[in-house]
Amino acid sequence: MSKRRKVLWAAVAVLLLLFLVAISLPNLRRPRPGPQEAALSSTWASTAATGLHNTRQENIGLVQPNATSDSASAVPDRKLIHNAELGLTVVDVRTAAEQIRRITEAGRGEIDNLEITEGGGGSVSATLVVRVPASGLEIALTEYKKLAVRTDHEQVSGRDVTREFYDNEAHMRNLRAEEQQYLTIMKQAHTVSDTLEVSEKLSDVRDRIERLQAQIQVMTHDIEMSAVGITLSQESDTRVLGIRWRPLYNAKIATRELLVGLGEWTDWVVAVLIRLPLILLWALTVGALLWVVWKIGRAAWPRFLKAKNAGKAQ
Repeated sequence: MSKRRKVLWAAVAVLLLLFLVAISLPNLRRPRPGPQEAALSSTWASTAATGLHNTRQENIGLVQPNATSDSASAVPDRKLIHNAELGLTVVDVRTAAEQIRRITEAGRGEIDNLEITEGGGGSVSATLVVRVPASGLEIALTEYKKLAVRTDHEQVSGRDVTREFYDNEAHMRNLRAEEQQYLTIMKQAHTVSDTLEVSEKLSDVRDRIERLQAQIQVMTHDIEMSAVGITLSQESDTRVLGIRWRPLYNAKIATRELLVGLGEWTDWVVAVLIRLPLILLWALTVGALLWVVWKIGRAAWPRFLKAKNAGKAQ
């Protein structure tokens, strides 16, 4: 093999090595899913399989601290709030709203809000906010979608409130202990001024206990019962010259696609700007290596030509 080919093969090998390093390094540095993410997936799968017919007592049991744990360092139960949104197109809005109400109540759910709006041209739409047991969220969404001609929008979100939940419980225990201390001090007070001062502090502690208790109850309810926002729109039978005319619906779809596209473009631009120093560093590294390879090739080329001419002369 000639010297020129050796130099070219060496340059190709260096470039391939750089390419492999550039691909492998981000993957090696990418964080692996931790135990919390795995626990989240496991919790979601297990709660979805239990169905809509779990009792409220079972749901409350899901959010109580692990009282049977023998170790103080045991991992507490995760507290997750799951919510969902549905956009459905139905044949009749009022009928679909009534069916959603029946399905929700049959699954031990609640109706938070129901609003039916009549627009121009006889169009009807409705907005509902319902709550279903978190363990039966997936089944409830499936039942709601069966009522629709098509599903225009579906989104399920989850929020981890484990730290906030147990912080509130710890704060509550501290407030209860403080309340007991003030009660003990009040029993030992001998003057009116001391009694009034302790009574004022005790009233303040009890006010904080009531507000924190309300916050814990709301959070517990949100954990047990998932909120589902449902938008119902009626299938239009209006036709112009035998063609289905749905400009408003198509405008909504186009607007949503525009917003999604703008969001993706913004995410891409932000990601490029954040990674710009790394991109420039890699570009400089590859450029420097290519320059070195070019200098080596340029220095070796005259020798190659000289050796080739010498071979021809012989």
